[in-house]
Amino acid sequence: MRMRRTQSIYFCCLMVMITSYHLFSQDFILQGWYWDYPGTLDGYSWADTLENRAADLANAGFTYVWLPPLSRSSFGSGSNGYDPQDLYDLGEYGGGPTRFGTRVEVNSVITAFSNHGIKAIADVIYNHRDGGFPENNPSVAGWVKNYTWQKAQNGDNPYPSDRFRLLLPIGGSSGRGSGTYYIKIKSASEHAKFFGKPYKIYAWTNKVGWQGLPDGAESEPNAGGGCGEPNNPITLGRNFLANIDGLGCKIDEYALMLGTDDYYSGGDNLYIVIANRDGDYSDHHPYEIWYNGSNIAGALAFQTYTDFSQLPSGLGAMNYLNFKPNGSPTQLAGDWDWPWFFYDYDQYVASTRNTLFEWTRWLWNDVSIRGLRMDAVKHFTFEFVGDLLDDLHDNGIDPGIVVGEYYDNGAATLKNWVNSVKSKMDEDTKIAIQPRVFDFALRQALKDACDSYGYDVRNVFQSGMCDAAGAIGHEVVTFAGNHDFRDSGQYIVNDPILAYAYLLSNNQIGLPCIFYKDYINGGLKREIDALMAAHRTHIYGATQRDYLSRFSTPYPTSYQSGYPNTTLFFQIRNTPSGRDVLSAINYAGEPLNMLHGLNMTGLNVNDVFIDVLKRSSTPASFVDQSGKMEIKLSARDYSLWVKGVQLECRIFLEGAYDVALHQMRTDLKNAGIIPLTSPYASDVRRVNDIPADVVDWILLELCTNPNGQAIASRCAFLRSDGRIVDLNGTTTAIAFNAPVGDYYLVVRHRNHLSIMSAGTKSLKSHFAENYDFTSDISQYYGQDAKLLESSPVSRFGLYAGDADGNDQVQNNDKNDYWKVQVGTFGYLEADFNLNAQVQNDDNNDFWNKNVGKGSQVP
Repeated sequence: MRMRRTQSIYFCCLMVMITSYHLFSQDFILQGWYWDYPGTLDGYSWADTLENRAADLANAGFTYVWLPPLSRSSFGSGSNGYDPQDLYDLGEYGGGPTRFGTRVEVNSVITAFSNHGIKAIADVIYNHRDGGFPENNPSVAGWVKNYTWQKAQNGDNPYPSDRFRLLLPIGGSSGRGSGTYYIKIKSASEHAKFFGKPYKIYAWTNKVGWQGLPDGAESEPNAGGGCGEPNNPITLGRNFLANIDGLGCKIDEYALMLGTDDYYSGGDNLYIVIANRDGDYSDHHPYEIWYNGSNIAGALAFQTYTDFSQLPSGLGAMNYLNFKPNGSPTQLAGDWDWPWFFYDYDQYVASTRNTLFEWTRWLWNDVSIRGLRMDAVKHFTFEFVGDLLDDLHDNGIDPGIVVGEYYDNGAATLKNWVNSVKSKMDEDTKIAIQPRVFDFALRQALKDACDSYGYDVRNVFQSGMCDAAGAIGHEVVTFAGNHDFRDSGQYIVNDPILAYAYLLSNNQIGLPCIFYKDYINGGLKREIDALMAAHRTHIYGATQRDYLSRFSTPYPTSYQSGYPNTTLFFQIRNTPSGRDVLSAINYAGEPLNMLHGLNMTGLNVNDVFIDVLKRSSTPASFVDQSGKMEIKLSARDYSLWVKGVQLECRIFLEGAYDVALHQMRTDLKNAGIIPLTSPYASDVRRVNDIPADVVDWILLELCTNPNGQAIASRCAFLRSDGRIVDLNGTTTAIAFNAPVGDYYLVVRHRNHLSIMSAGTKSLKSHFAENYDFTSDISQYYGQDAKLLESSPVSRFGLYAGDADGNDQVQNNDKNDYWKVQVGTFGYLEADFNLNAQVQNDDNNDFWNKNVGKGSQVP
């Protein structure tokens, strides 16, 4: 069916700054990737993927896109980037692309974002680094060798056994070569908590590497000759599995025999790794190595991969002194000092701080990064973050987004991180840069609301940093999903859109971050776009909220279906437009039909609220005498209602008017061919059935001046007596999504000429003004209308004959429509008399008489 041409609706977003910070609450972040996004090893460029979406993302309202870690990774192009190696290599310097793309592609996507008003957020890792060249590390050697029972008892941790290797020079001038090496391994502290922990020993030389053999295994007892026990033979290039011995001598001895074919005689190294097998680290070490009757353990070098001075970029140099342990006091324990991931930065070392500060400035100046998502902030000091932000500000750099990932569900803990960072910032920096943190606490409550049967969703109202810990929205980034929630039980499985409905309709709890996998892969784009548009238009800048359906609510309620413990209903107040917004989310598996009291401050009885998302079965609801409003939603659904205005209107259509009856015929309804979906693009709505006594669909528009665009549109039904009614077929008060004010009223029909009121009408929210186009020609703008009858009283209506909907009756209405459709039955453009048939009288009685007429609507 041809859609009727309608005017577009334009809304103005109020750009009101509510704090001194750069960021406005109408900003939205897209996490522009997910854990298993297709990367360059898969034959894709994710940078190109995002670049191609730049315009669409901007049109949707995104102002920031969070990119994956950009730096070269130790695990190569298949890595997501949380193992940063060469900080300055973004896919250049001869190493090929990163998983995200090449440096050229990085530049291109950021430029495309900038051209569309989007800023790029870098995922920056200030906690750790990986993939340097091996270097001797006397600090690690000292830690491993001097780890005592008392240290273990005091809570000091052993150094992770998978992050160092042992090196023993052989061949050449070393005095060591062919023969048997007896390697004695035991717990350094002999603390009982380490006994029985599994490990593997693996040895190789520059000449003999991995042999592809099945793992071998120790055979107890194997403490060696010093304990009167045998040892276990091992070979190069093969794993041998064992457990820390806690019995007898508490020693495992291995005999490694080297022949002349196992190493380069001119000079080689014997490499040994003795690593735990399950991440549960123990304090084992080779306290003795015997060769030719001598203990040569003193010749062992402990090496870590922490030499970052020879990377392709030539920038960001570091060595083992930049990582823990390095001689400074530490227990290698707790959130800050334990090396949770790879090699743990010591942010108190001046060169560490300076290198990371300089790199961050480079991201801003050379890469055009404009926001920072800081990984794993739980694991380094507040002082480092505060000093970093001071350094940026002192260098003229004020990122619009600085958000930390502090993986913890405690709202007070998250709030404390923000407070602690601020306490380390200079006063001028605090004015310019606002640190935030992801609200894991609120996210957990929203997951429970979606996925946990029996969970009382009202807990959401008292969860999260703002509502449980007193944070302000500018300290928070809210989210429903991210790349870390990918294992079973972590992701929001059931209707994650319900979580987004809460985050995107409550502007005072933080800045929303949308997850790409939900938005694109999960098919939520259309709904999220609509929520974002409603937020920008109606919610942005509001300063008050009232959780109406909270525990022990003071407001009267009654439920015909649905339940208090499955309903979130809240009121956004003190909006810049003065129009309150209501948000309802139904988590129940059955429809919600409730009457619920509102906060009546600033409201009146009979005020009308419009469902701006068009998800409810009722387009509008009215405040009753007791301050309650009806809310209807389908199972597991949501919507937003905005305070609007209302009016009553009456018109006649020339084609359907019956002079003998002094009213219009309902032939289309009687024939059962009126479509269930409205034919007007500016307000598409669907009903389950067409009410009784309906002539056809009609479209109403409000304009602030005769030549202006419509600011609001409403489709409705036209009854036989000329009354325009809502979709239920009875309500004569038609509600509009518009503020209180003076408006011109435009009425449109699909094959009649549009009309406009002669002047403005002052519309209110709590009372429906009436405008009757049928009674006098002076009611029409331009004072031109069809005189339908003059006795007993004059009746006026809309001219018929405009088949193509261009507001003129012309030859093409006859040639392109009537001649094509004559003799056919249906809901047709050339059926000017609306009797479900295109016949000669449509041409003779209407088109012939009205040809040359045009609408008076400017």
